Amino acid sequence: MSGTSYFGVRIARHVRRDMADLAARGYTGVLHTFSENDMEYYRGTMRDIVAASHDAGLAVQASPWGLGRTFGGEAESRFVAFHPEDCQVLDDGRRVAAACLNSPRYRAFCKEWADWALECGVDSVFWDEPAWVVPSHVGVEDQTRWACRCDHCAARLGGPVPDDLEEARAFREASVADFLREVVAHVAERGGSNTVCLLPSTEGAHGISDWNTVASLPGLTTFATDPYWKHWNEDAGPFVRRFARLLHETCERHGVGAQLWLPSFGLTADEIPELEAAVAGAREEGIDDLWTWGYEACGHMTSLATPDAPLVWEAVSAALTGRPQKPTEAVV
Repeated sequence: MSGTSYFGVRIARHVRRDMADLAARGYTGVLHTFSENDMEYYRGTMRDIVAASHDAGLAVQASPWGLGRTFGGEAESRFVAFHPEDCQVLDDGRRVAAACLNSPRYRAFCKEWADWALECGVDSVFWDEPAWVVPSHVGVEDQTRWACRCDHCAARLGGPVPDDLEEARAFREASVADFLREVVAHVAERGGSNTVCLLPSTEGAHGISDWNTVASLPGLTTFATDPYWKHWNEDAGPFVRRFARLLHETCERHGVGAQLWLPSFGLTADEIPELEAAVAGAREEGIDDLWTWGYEACGHMTSLATPDAPLVWEAVSAALTGRPQKPTEAVV
């Protein structure tokens, strides 16, 4: 299977044109971002967008884009503005604009979001990069800070969260797994499919050291990761292969599907050979379900685009679908 993310357009006739373009290029799936803004103002529109995608023959995933600032995505959160008491607390006592994964109110909100996505007719809910807050994402310059030490976490732990990261690490990882266990079960109970995409890390402040804890969750359909090598300051080939191998082995162990995401955003023409080699390497490691972020190499989004986005989009589309591609007009 080959797919791409798609976001930034909420006019159905334009979406229909782009979904037809994806199908003509040989893609078989699309991921639509479902943000809190969409949930508030575009509830019915998103149903129309999912229908347009299905009409084009594409399978549809939905991601909680920027939801609560606990998932991946460049979207703002209404939840953290309305419920500061349910936000994370850093180790130095500062409360920051990211929802706590142990907050019952936030977990209920994520289930409400999932219900809406399923009502829109999506084929799978894609839990994208669930993690504790990255300090820089909420305006905290000191990257040694970490979360969370709020009352919700203390209640779940049965006492104060340790103020040392190493001592708190096991609880933090267990909290992510427990959060996912609850929302994945909620979707499965309603007949939906779940994909969980973990960050490509098994260490540090945001890694999950044992991927088996997530891959073994009841109700999980597909397990994914997204080794975007530039983000991690790594060489493309070894980095992608490392996590493609870990992903394949973990999914084989637990009998779930394996999905791997590769970047097309932020790449230049000179980096296309790296991208093509990464696609080939992932396949050699046994991953056939390959996706890219995102449509037209995100050439429409200033913070993710490069002047070479049209060339990168042609290259990644050819690599993922195995079809020659038509030229894409430059984004202006």
